[in-house]
Amino acid sequence: MKIETRKQYSMAFKVAAVQKSINSPFTVKSVAEGLNIRPQLLTKWRGLLVTKAKPSAIVVENSGPDKSYADLEQENRELKKRLERAELESTILKKAKEYFDKKLR
Repeated sequence: MKIETRKQYSMAFKVAAVQKSINSPFTVKSVAEGLNIRPQLLTKWRGLLVTKAKPSAIVVENSGPDKSYADLEQENRELKKRLERAELESTILKKAKEYFDKKLR
């Protein structure tokens, strides 16, 4: 049986990976796949480097986007539905106005 050695990542790589995952609107899983590492490992690094509870030498500022890409897509779908409904209501009101304008003449 072949014995695999564990990969050792430099602190610079870890910090860059965490910063990329924080600044990206994509999920941790997709960022980790892009870096060819496991998502659990990236999550662990984020926990170690972002939290300010431990006085570590390196702390990454948590200044990424407020919403993920999936959240933005969901919000976009909801807004499209609301716009469609508002346009339908506007059309109905225009037709009703035309109808009553004809009746009053």
